[in-house]
Amino acid sequence: MVDNVGHVLGNLFQRIYHLLSQPRDPGASADQLESTIRQLEHFLQLVLDYFSPISLTLDYVPADEIAQSLARQVSDRIGAHVRIGAKLPMEGRLLIDPGRLARCFALLATWLVENGSNGKGIELQATIRPAAGVLLLLLNVPTGLVLPCSSVSEMHWAVAEKFLEMHGGTLQAKPLPSGDVRWEITLPLQP
Repeated sequence: MVDNVGHVLGNLFQRIYHLLSQPRDPGASADQLESTIRQLEHFLQLVLDYFSPISLTLDYVPADEIAQSLARQVSDRIGAHVRIGAKLPMEGRLLIDPGRLARCFALLATWLVENGSNGKGIELQATIRPAAGVLLLLLNVPTGLVLPCSSVSEMHWAVAEKFLEMHGGTLQAKPLPSGDVRWEITLPLQP
């Protein structure tokens, strides 16, 4: 992760220095500089989220609200409906930090092509596994919706994974024979 951080920061600062040294149309140069500085600010927030200790503000949340939160973040990103495959029982609840978990799901959604679904929805499978004591979220992502991996996207994944681990959960991406990718998220249930 440290190598990724150095690589991305180096690229962003190089772009800033280049923009500052080039005589150009002042309006266009200012817009590019502002955009690069926003990217730098976003990335520095990721770095802080990854390396800083974070405290959680925990609250009990029903399992179906967790599934809806993930579906909403993915749906907003791909521009199509994400259908939740099954109604979760009302007794399934989790002790989570709603803000951190929403940020986690938003970071995962950045791995997807913005408005890239051509209106085709995808399905999120949400199940409670009482024997394991977890909520399991499975999202099969079509190959065409996954952006190429980059140092920034790896950082998004790492921070999302950290937030899930802080909640006692896990995050995995598994390739499927079809070429699609399955995201597997688990979060512990509360008695």
